Amino acid sequence: MPESITLVIGASRGIGQEIVHQLSKDPNNQIIASVRTPTEFNNPRVKSVVLDLGDRKSVEAAATQVPEIDTLIINAAIGDGEKVLTTSDERLAEYFHINVGGPLRVVQAFLPALLARQTRKIVLISSSSGSLVEQINASSGFSGPYSLSKGAGNMLVIQLHNELRHEGFTLLAVHPGWVATDMGNISGSGGMPIPKSAQGVLQQVERVEKKDSPLFVAWDGSVIQW
Repeated sequence: MPESITLVIGASRGIGQEIVHQLSKDPNNQIIASVRTPTEFNNPRVKSVVLDLGDRKSVEAAATQVPEIDTLIINAAIGDGEKVLTTSDERLAEYFHINVGGPLRVVQAFLPALLARQTRKIVLISSSSGSLVEQINASSGFSGPYSLSKGAGNMLVIQLHNELRHEGFTLLAVHPGWVATDMGNISGSGGMPIPKSAQGVLQQVERVEKKDSPLFVAWDGSVIQW
């Protein structure tokens, strides 16, 4: 049995894919990578499961294939450079369905797998765009409906902490920085390389302890105000 079992939600590309790659270098790790379409990682330490974050039946079906995990890292999200005043009801609902409802559906479905082990870490790849304090007079990065959903996602982390703290869970929200992913490049060039961000994120996942929960940090370890 591997020393650590990690489920990475949203591992088809970008930060999620790189997190899987870096974790798989350690022979003591087993990684379960969720993808929207069947994908082969060609690594004996990586198993893939098909999972659509926006579809409860898909999430629940994937959960039946995963009996136990130590750490759940939820990376999948949508985002664009939109403004709240020009956002339609339908688009706003889509943001919340994926960026807030998605992580909640995943936690609900995989809770038995987390309870089957003792580490019990839940990590949300968040954003400084979800910090109320940092968004005041913000002039760069995504804001608008993306920020609304990320702020709600951060509150989800806090509420999950409140409901699971007596079960030994550790809740962590991590801002990965401005990264040269497909989403990050919408803001222009200059984002940090994906491997650098993923390495920083994993360092925070490794460092966080139950006594720190709930915690909101950046990839470099600096604490972010909720």
